[in-house]
Amino acid sequence: MKNNEATIFVFAASIIIGILVSLNINFGKKTERIFLDAKQYQDAYNLKVKYQSEIGALRDQYNHYNDKLNKYIYLSKNGEEVLQEVKDEINRNISETGYKDVHGPGIKIYIEDESNNDDESMSAGDEYMYRIIHNTDIMYIINDLRAAGAEAIEVNGQRVTDRSEVYCLGSFLGINGIKIATPFTITAIGNKDALKTYMEDPNNFLKSLGLPHRQIFFTVEAQDDITIKANEGQPKANYISNVKK
Repeated sequence: MKNNEATIFVFAASIIIGILVSLNINFGKKTERIFLDAKQYQDAYNLKVKYQSEIGALRDQYNHYNDKLNKYIYLSKNGEEVLQEVKDEINRNISETGYKDVHGPGIKIYIEDESNNDDESMSAGDEYMYRIIHNTDIMYIINDLRAAGAEAIEVNGQRVTDRSEVYCLGSFLGINGIKIATPFTITAIGNKDALKTYMEDPNNFLKSLGLPHRQIFFTVEAQDDITIKANEGQPKANYISNVKK
């Protein structure tokens, strides 16, 4: 009896394996390989990197808010501690958005153009335009500082915020509605070594100012403690309001 059961089991297993092999062969015949050209592959790769970056950012955001929630739960027994934590967070936000005095390590960039140079050999044409600092130059430097991790930036005493503009006013530049002129001192707070290394990298914008066709003088100095003043103009919301859900 046991031999019959074993025989029946082996026979049934053989049939099942045969069916699975047959199905696998059939499926294999229907499978078609898809080949991507160089552009399609690059687009797909860029999309993958974008999604991975977004996932990483969302994960960091989740961890941030989860830690904050756990802290509030932990402090919930003491109303004063919760209130102090909220106040501290408000102060951090005010500092990061540029409406409070801050200090810390960082760098100072000094740049000076030839707009006040009386050298008659320099014409008022293209050569002259290359030798002066434009609003776009300052904007590129600010963007590089942000990319390098600067947490606060100031140009000639004007705090750069998310609402700051840098525009041309003839021989002057305008920041936060204030006229400023060469020479320019750009101050940034952050990791002083990382900021200095990044700004002095030959592949970044600042180095291009010293090329022969521009010849703009600049220096980069790391400092242990820098103070950056707050932006005096507090943001106002005269027209926007929250959407009621």
